[in-house]
Amino acid sequence: MDKAEQILPNQSTCDEVLRKVGRNVLLFQQIEALLKFLVANHRRDGSTSNFEERQQQRTEKAHKQMMGKLVEQFTDGILSDAGEPTVEPEDLTEVWMSFTFTTSGDREFYEVQRADMKRMVDERNELIHHFMPRWQPDSVEKMAEAAKYLDEQRARVLPMFEHLRSVSKALINAGQSMAAFMASEEGQRHFELILLQHSPLVSVLKDVAEQKHRADGWAYLADAGRIAWLQEPEAVTHMKERHGHATLKRLALASDLFDVFDEPLPGGGYRTLYKAKAGSTIKRDGV
Repeated sequence: MDKAEQILPNQSTCDEVLRKVGRNVLLFQQIEALLKFLVANHRRDGSTSNFEERQQQRTEKAHKQMMGKLVEQFTDGILSDAGEPTVEPEDLTEVWMSFTFTTSGDREFYEVQRADMKRMVDERNELIHHFMPRWQPDSVEKMAEAAKYLDEQRARVLPMFEHLRSVSKALINAGQSMAAFMASEEGQRHFELILLQHSPLVSVLKDVAEQKHRADGWAYLADAGRIAWLQEPEAVTHMKERHGHATLKRLALASDLFDVFDEPLPGGGYRTLYKAKAGSTIKRDGV
């Protein structure tokens, strides 16, 4: 057998190893892209004026992160055992909106996910930074071992890719469902109700109900009206235009946050009372 005949079989093995290296590198790049998408999009929040800007900032930040940091943010933010609730700023002057996506599971699920994610990062680092000792093109045997290692590595990592892809699809579906709901008539009504519940006039109603109620828990709507004229004259003037209700009584009923009662008076007529519904809470600035 001449030298050319000896080189050809070995060259074929080397080419196959290189092909598998590229295949595995591409797999890790796909995993990294999925992690960037999940980290950037699993939580969205902001006011009506800066919601899109904040989301763009999250996307840009995620695309600059290394694999290890992305995995850390995935486990700390998306796995439900570790996710922290969104806290809106205290000095808001606009409606605050937030959307959070997490995966559910018990403690064992969480620990398995953490271990698998760490193993995936280790596998990626092993390939990118420590593969060279396996690259011995003069040895058919060593090249065969390298090819076997790459096949086994892909088998270990592929389930992580499939899992992240399924989580990404679930996140996309959740976002599409939310967008469809917000675009529907029901969603529009819901959003309008949220805006009403966080309006300055409802805040006045809440304050009066909390601070100026009678011993039986009921507050006078007339008191709320007087205070509203003092504190929010523009809101009272444009109440019909902004909320579709010409009176504070109708606005209180439409907010679905208060019980309203017309109390008969001894000399005839009535006075309107109201109080917060049992179990209802009113957040001033956030959604």
